[in-house]
Amino acid sequence: MQDFVEGNKHLQTQIDIFSQLELINVTEIEILQEVLLAIDTKYFEDKQNLDPALVCALLLNHPHISSFYATSPRGYRKQQAKYRQQCQPNVANGLLSWAIEQVRQLNTPRTLEQDLVIANSSVLKKVQAKSWRAIEKRERPRIGQTDIFDVLANLSLTNLMEQEVVKDAHSHIQTDYTSKSDRINLSDVCALVLNHENVPPLYATNAKEYNQHKQAYLAQYQTKVRKIIRKTVYQVNLEGSEHSFNLSAMAKTNANLRNVNSWNNSAIDSDE
Repeated sequence: MQDFVEGNKHLQTQIDIFSQLELINVTEIEILQEVLLAIDTKYFEDKQNLDPALVCALLLNHPHISSFYATSPRGYRKQQAKYRQQCQPNVANGLLSWAIEQVRQLNTPRTLEQDLVIANSSVLKKVQAKSWRAIEKRERPRIGQTDIFDVLANLSLTNLMEQEVVKDAHSHIQTDYTSKSDRINLSDVCALVLNHENVPPLYATNAKEYNQHKQAYLAQYQTKVRKIIRKTVYQVNLEGSEHSFNLSAMAKTNANLRNVNSWNNSAIDSDE
């Protein structure tokens, strides 16, 4: 009973943090649309054995597919253009068919059942769905009559790396920049970190995969990711960011003087 109560408290804390975010992985949306379209057209006869979450996870974790996080409509358009230039050709020229074949060979019937880890992730995604729509801003992307954001919020798919970055970035800002936390936008910090070349996505579709990724994160990535978070927060505090530009003309002026490019496209170099 105590574990259940503690679990609920932890989830509520995550919900409180995620409800503050204006953050979307444009790659996730683009990949999901391509996967659903392919399944509904080229692989319709095998649809019952093709779980979109499994196909998406294979593609989103692939080293030739980059994450492109955005925090504003302007950023969404820029990141969408980058995805279509850098990643879409790889998807169209073999990666999509490869991923679908991998899942088709599993011959596993699709299911809407979710274990607790994925169900909790779905709760967080539903909290974020309102901001996704605000960021995308234009006519909703659809597959048939289905709103792609509704599909994503209910998909058995979660990026452990995103959850860890959000949690650690929030903790670092609240602990070490308490008096300046209103200047440091959590969404912008997370977008910069998650777009970094040394911060790979870790997508899982069930609790077993999630726990495997968790162990890999702790062993291989946590130290480096936290270092990138610290550097990113420091720079955002110093120079401003996408959202602070809207709030402070001085922040925008200072950023321009330092030759800061669009925060939705830049990457903070890490110390090797």
